[in-house]
Amino acid sequence: MQKHKKYLVVTIWISTIAFIAAGMIGWGQYSFSMASGSVAKVGRVLITSEELEMERKRLVDAYSQSIPNFKDLDEKQIAAMGLEKTALRMLINQAYLKNLALDLGLGVSDAEIATEIQKSALFQKDGHFDVDLYKKVLQDNHYRPALFEENVKNALILQKVSGLFPSATTPLEKEAFTYPLKIQDRISIKILEASHAPIQLEESALKAYYDQHKNTYKKPTRYTLQTLWIKPKTATLDQSILRKYYQDRKSNYTDAQGKLETFEKAKDRVIHDYNQAQAKENALKQYLALKRGNLNPKKESFTDLPYGTDIDTKIIAMQPGEVLKPLEYKEGYLVVKLVEKSSGLLKSFQEAKSEIMATLQAEAQQKWLKQEAQKQVKNFQGNDIGVLSPEFYGTIQGLDVKDSRSLVDHIFKHPSKEGFVVFKDKAVLYKVSQQDFQHKLGNESYLTEMATNLKAQDFDRVLVAMLKNKYPITIYVKSLQE
Repeated sequence: MQKHKKYLVVTIWISTIAFIAAGMIGWGQYSFSMASGSVAKVGRVLITSEELEMERKRLVDAYSQSIPNFKDLDEKQIAAMGLEKTALRMLINQAYLKNLALDLGLGVSDAEIATEIQKSALFQKDGHFDVDLYKKVLQDNHYRPALFEENVKNALILQKVSGLFPSATTPLEKEAFTYPLKIQDRISIKILEASHAPIQLEESALKAYYDQHKNTYKKPTRYTLQTLWIKPKTATLDQSILRKYYQDRKSNYTDAQGKLETFEKAKDRVIHDYNQAQAKENALKQYLALKRGNLNPKKESFTDLPYGTDIDTKIIAMQPGEVLKPLEYKEGYLVVKLVEKSSGLLKSFQEAKSEIMATLQAEAQQKWLKQEAQKQVKNFQGNDIGVLSPEFYGTIQGLDVKDSRSLVDHIFKHPSKEGFVVFKDKAVLYKVSQQDFQHKLGNESYLTEMATNLKAQDFDRVLVAMLKNKYPITIYVKSLQE
């Protein structure tokens, strides 16, 4: 029956309170209670501990439906999120409007309450309100009729208060919001390629740069290893040995239904497992021999370890002289001894020369692109690429998608008629030859809704600030005080 309770909240409260739905007030329970057990007072309206707990539970329910893994949190973790204070702030906002309703003399008659309840389909039978069904639904959801009717009364009062305020945007407001987004420019561009830069790098400049930055040019870490790769044997095996191996481990051999497989059915797996076990035993022997110095395999050096992420990670963490216990590797086992690790060694000038050339060339190209763009931007003759708007997300000739978007963003963020943008390998000069506000928005309905929401949020903010100054707040519970 929990779903009935949520249905009640949605159909009878939320749908009737436009101001609350706009986001300022929240979706709590409403009661102009003057009873004992109050946690706060706003103007002439008390907020009871019962109201606070109901609002806190509503927030918990909302969070559990919208935040992944929220249901896994315990009460202590939920309390640390400060939901009780959040619930109180929402109730305080509601209380502001209740005070305003009292000052304005707004009320609700018993007939209005009855009409609101009777038109809910939840309480109707064969299209007509049924009082017995009404009482049963409330009883199933642990609601007293008097409390429920008081909540409906307060919801209707808040609806009347919200009806005093503008909720929709006017045509002028809508136009003011969307007008800047309708801007469009006719653009001409010229692309300067970095590869056209007349750059010559002298050997002396390269050496001077190396001397200043040599500590940034380091050789990759080199690992000198001794390795033993122990592979399973492939010789024909004695059947009696295999059968004994199977008998000792038959619980390992089951089918998809969990039933034990016969030796014949599991034979291929038995052979594989036996050979692996023998290889592991042999690998352990060779591990001990290598560790004791009784074996001296060939040394190999690597800068890029070739054994896969898991084994490579273990080797990187080793100290010289250390030997790794056998690790599974390519249907066998690998034993590794780290003989030497060389790290932090600087590259010679010749070793670093190609990197230095690439760095200095890129810097020189960027400098040339910027200087050449500044020189040409006022008088260049470009190619007309048509009309662009802030909503353009395509590609511009000579640019990829990312650079095209960056150029569009730059054009509409800068007021200049002409300008340029320098990218990694090119510079783009642009000139605006024509501008108007005729771009047809592709998401105008969304923007209109956004304008309405922004207006509501701004109005809410101003109204709350005004009511906050008018109606003093007293919080009785110390833990809830800010």
